[in-house]
Amino acid sequence: MLHLFREVAILHQEGKIHRALIIRVGILFVISIIIAGIVWFNVWVRDVSVINTLSLQAVGFILGLYVFSRMNIVNWNEKDEIVQAGKMDTLGYITIVLYIVFEIGLRTLFNDFYPLGATVLILAVISGTLIGRTFGIIMDIHRVFKLNHFSK
Repeated sequence: MLHLFREVAILHQEGKIHRALIIRVGILFVISIIIAGIVWFNVWVRDVSVINTLSLQAVGFILGLYVFSRMNIVNWNEKDEIVQAGKMDTLGYITIVLYIVFEIGLRTLFNDFYPLGATVLILAVISGTLIGRTFGIIMDIHRVFKLNHFSK
């Protein structure tokens, strides 16, 4: 997975990746790390179950990687020969609606069954989802660049 980060850095140095896409991925990653830090601080301070937190972060990561990373379209600009963020299509809008329903459903479920630790558990899922989305976007960048750059 680290080779994907190096590949994105190399693409940035070569000018083959749109700056807005790099900024978007960077901001998403920083936000996810901040939320994960808040989660683990609360686990340490408030005696929230480590196993529940790790499990929910893993579920969020998987969903973010395979489902919610579809919100962002990554494509190849043939004219400029650059990987860039594309306009959101119907699948992206459906994914946003699914994401909102998912978060509201989790919030309701956790508030009913874990009233004291609900916020921490919700943030665990959100941080996992955001980290998964970040890795999903990076994998899409890799796929789009490889498909268009090496096929010539």
